[in-house]
Amino acid sequence: MKRFLMLLMTLGIVVACEKSNVGNGQEADRKRLAERRQEILDQINTIPCENAEDWRPQALGSKACGGPQEYIPYPEAADESGDLLDLIEKYTQLEAEYNKKYGAVSDCMYVTSPTGVRCVDGKPEFFNIGTNSPAVTE
Repeated sequence: MKRFLMLLMTLGIVVACEKSNVGNGQEADRKRLAERRQEILDQINTIPCENAEDWRPQALGSKACGGPQEYIPYPEAADESGDLLDLIEKYTQLEAEYNKKYGAVSDCMYVTSPTGVRCVDGKPEFFNIGTNSPAVTE
């Protein structure tokens, strides 16, 4: 009987530990996504915006319902190798996988692409035709 109780307690501890790691796995995955997003934004912020025609809006991330989380200014001319675009696309794919894996939910609001990008004090800024205020860039 003692062995049975000892086995039952050990099994209970193992199950409890596995359940506590599930939350840590999701938290760790979310943290990795946030770090990748920041890495992308940091790379973009190092590129001066001198010619607005060299930039375009680029979808980033994936909502649980579908569609992008946001748009960021993408320095098309400065990314000759396409490495930055690859990072953006990989991030978007990873967020879609995260959403599916953890059953994420979102507001399901459609995020429209800004009309274009203009350079203001060396930084890219979105704009929308027909409005006076710039679109959100970060």
